[in-house]
Amino acid sequence: MTRIVLTAAVPALLTAACAGERTPPGPPTTGPELVEAAIAYHDPGGSWPRLRHTLVIDQSRPDGSERRGTIHMDVARSDYSYREDTSDGLLIKGTAGGDCFASIGGEAPTEDQVAAHRLDCPAIERMRNYYLYLWGLPMKLRDPGTHIDPAIGEGEFDGQPSLVARVTYDPAVGSDTWYFYFDPSTYRMIGYRFYHDEAAGDGEYILLSGEREVRGMRIPVERRWFTNADDRYLGTDTLVDDFAEPPGN
Repeated sequence: MTRIVLTAAVPALLTAACAGERTPPGPPTTGPELVEAAIAYHDPGGSWPRLRHTLVIDQSRPDGSERRGTIHMDVARSDYSYREDTSDGLLIKGTAGGDCFASIGGEAPTEDQVAAHRLDCPAIERMRNYYLYLWGLPMKLRDPGTHIDPAIGEGEFDGQPSLVARVTYDPAVGSDTWYFYFDPSTYRMIGYRFYHDEAAGDGEYILLSGEREVRGMRIPVERRWFTNADDRYLGTDTLVDDFAEPPGN
């Protein structure tokens, strides 16, 4: 369980991207300052907004299944591609220039394959947003429509002392409530959780461990997922490799 105590707040919420804040001298005293301190730790050179890079991620699930995904991100264009070897052949899907694409074994997917692998355009776009958001944290907390609570929380997360930033979004962006947990001494992100309905205690939390340098950024290596309601384990995503060039066809 996570204990959170909110410190005194300044009068109004700030939109991170519009505020344009950078890390102030001394410890952060507001939620937006805490997020900026975390970004300064994870992306000191400001690489994320212009990142074009490929991540190789191993994904394991409670049923023992494992798969490897190769994800190429073009952050400035908000595009991505995903590749995975499947029983039907090499799956490639992604977005480019506002369009989506998908193939299996070098051919257009059949209707059954579209359903089985979720290759319709809305599903592909959801996965693009998922990967760009989660692997771009905490830098993505500068995006328009992001509201960072002015109060900094203090508590524990996974048994570690932490500073906490509470984040909500404009309705057009998202309806979930997020909490981000940071090491009090370095402002390294140690995990996060989200609720669809906080009063109901639903949603999930994610524990982070390890770091890998990617284009000057400090990217968490391992993400372990659990349910908020009963701490049920959902899976692990592990960053195993990265390279600058997009994967070949």
